[in-house]
Amino acid sequence: MAGVDVGGDKPQKDKKEGLRRPKRRVRIRIDMTPMVDIAFLLLIFYMVTTVFSRPLRMEISLPPKPEPGTEPPTVKIGESKLLQIFVDKNDSLYFQTGEGMKQPDKISFGGLSEIIDDKNRNIPGFTMVLKMDQAASYSMMVNIIDEIQSVERAINAEIAQMKAVDPALEDFSVRFSLQDMTAWDEHVLGIVAEGGTVEL
Repeated sequence: MAGVDVGGDKPQKDKKEGLRRPKRRVRIRIDMTPMVDIAFLLLIFYMVTTVFSRPLRMEISLPPKPEPGTEPPTVKIGESKLLQIFVDKNDSLYFQTGEGMKQPDKISFGGLSEIIDDKNRNIPGFTMVLKMDQAASYSMMVNIIDEIQSVERAINAEIAQMKAVDPALEDFSVRFSLQDMTAWDEHVLGIVAEGGTVEL
């Protein structure tokens, strides 16, 4: 049992005091056991209830799975409504859009969101294809999808304000797919990286 003693021994009598009776010091013992129990209970409580790090996840709306024995439906998209984003093994970004699918252009990550935002706002039924090299970093793919979703949230925030006037408006959803980069894509990007031109 833990305890604290407060006080001391009986003081020595001073000869000058004469007949005055000296004050007797009271000895007090404080039991610290309950406080230690409470401290450990609080410590255990916080250890059990505290969440040190929450798992991070990215929510993506996927199309419904096709029934067994059936092929997934194919959707034909015009070149004018398609944006292809390429990520090579060095995490360099390239994009290709428009009719005729001209030579891919290099772009910085900071300028990607502006292109995504502009195309999705001005072209109805716009679709993006993200092609990743197998040696590209996983974080680059996550960052690009984050940019796509941030554009989607910004457009939906504006639609939510306009719904006060027109409740029939529907929420906006960005359409994109993720694919592996083909050998032809790698060949084209290699030529563009070296400053050459490609006849497509």
